[in-house]
Amino acid sequence: MRRYGFIFAFLVLLLAPLAVRWMHGQAAWSGEQAAELRLVVITPHEQDVRNEFRWAFSDWHLKTYGQRVALEYLTPGGTNDIKRQLDMMYRRIRADHGGQLPGEDQIHVGIQMAWGGGDYFFDRELKPLGILRPLDIDPQTLAEVFPQPTLAGVKLYDQDKDAAGHPLPPRWVGVCLSSFGIVYNPDVYQSLHLAPPKTWSDLADPRLFGALALADPTHSATASVTYMAILQRAMADAEEEFFARPENRGLPPGQLMDTAQYQQALDGGFARGMRRMILIAANTRYFEDASSTVPTDVAGGDAAAGTAIDFYGRATVQIVGPQRERFVVPQAATIINPDPVAILYGTRGRQLELAQHFVQFLLSPEGQRLWILKVGQTGGPRVRPLCRPPIRQSVYVDRSGWADDVDYFTAAGNFNTRGQWMGMMTDLQWIWAAAWIDDRDDLRQACGRILSVSDPLRRSALLEELSDIPMTRSELTQLTSQRKGIEADPSADAELWKAQQRIAWGEKFREHYRRVAAEATSP
Repeated sequence: MRRYGFIFAFLVLLLAPLAVRWMHGQAAWSGEQAAELRLVVITPHEQDVRNEFRWAFSDWHLKTYGQRVALEYLTPGGTNDIKRQLDMMYRRIRADHGGQLPGEDQIHVGIQMAWGGGDYFFDRELKPLGILRPLDIDPQTLAEVFPQPTLAGVKLYDQDKDAAGHPLPPRWVGVCLSSFGIVYNPDVYQSLHLAPPKTWSDLADPRLFGALALADPTHSATASVTYMAILQRAMADAEEEFFARPENRGLPPGQLMDTAQYQQALDGGFARGMRRMILIAANTRYFEDASSTVPTDVAGGDAAAGTAIDFYGRATVQIVGPQRERFVVPQAATIINPDPVAILYGTRGRQLELAQHFVQFLLSPEGQRLWILKVGQTGGPRVRPLCRPPIRQSVYVDRSGWADDVDYFTAAGNFNTRGQWMGMMTDLQWIWAAAWIDDRDDLRQACGRILSVSDPLRRSALLEELSDIPMTRSELTQLTSQRKGIEADPSADAELWKAQQRIAWGEKFREHYRRVAAEATSP
């Protein structure tokens, strides 16, 4: 009998892993059954946001509608990567239907929603593709969530109208707010004998040569919007100076904007902003694909400073502490914009209903407070605070338990993005990439040679010459017009045209940098 006991024990040990695996499989299967409703969301949001809203939405949906919903995320990269994936998917559908999108009952892309990436991404990149369906939000709810539909001139939700001037259902709505600023490492700044940065121009300080971390504007819309803040602040300064001229005082701004002198003033502001950014780019040690990694690099001492969206900066400070990193928002020089959600064209039936429920949750007081509450607060996050300002003004009445006491509705001031100026960003993204990234080695070499010049006056003059890159606002306007014409031609390859233009402009910038570098080394 003892021998059979040994045999039995041996069989138990042999089969135990299989039993555990089977039990785990059963548990996983049971969990899937419990959350059989699924919603697929494509997003650039980082893992903490994805997890906290996955858990909270499932709990809220169970309480509100009696069933859990499993959020499944697709994270192909930054917003430009998301646009490419969605454009490719819907382009194939168009190709199969004579170049037009068929009825929604004939479409199945496997993705129901797009969430996160900024208003420019949704309004200027996704909406023109025709892939965002109208949201089912009644006007009363819009009025409750958005008592003021704009913030310092920026729309908080899609506000298109029909031919008669009546509001159309929005195709996207903002669900939280974002701003942009500077992250810096206090220890590294102290070692460089630098005062903490306060403005964008502080990042152009030559003492930061090789010490900045930035993100690639062709991969990160967050980075692009930050660079647009720098450019637009310079243009707004030029505009204010123009209006303040003695001959212009007291005249209606609308009348002045129609003059050639006004356009010349904006040209000067554009040039000033581009100069500022080329000097910042020259200080860059490297460019990241994702803007989310910049605060981590700065906290680790791999870079002295960099630009960041507010919640990445603040969340990193929460984790590492203010002795290793700090986040500062340049006063009256940053952009405050909404971060939207939208339902994709082709979503229908039960999936459409669930998608509308997710929008409902995101705009609800519960969903809004999740963005900003501390861990441990009722309705707050489970793991770490998300540090993002809500977009629903009513939740600002009670800010107890908030991770950050921030209120962009009162702190926005008068400066924000201009819709007519933001249109430049589409083409500036690849212009910046050609000037800063494709020709990075030549730019850094030229800057390094200039900084080795002993005469401070000559060194300053050479830096001024280096920053005077061969690109004007009128040339950019011409490029935009050409691109739109090519995109409107079904037989043209717009992506090939952009690639060719990027190469051509890269050659212009490279020639400029090498000429200045040679001048810096000449006697």
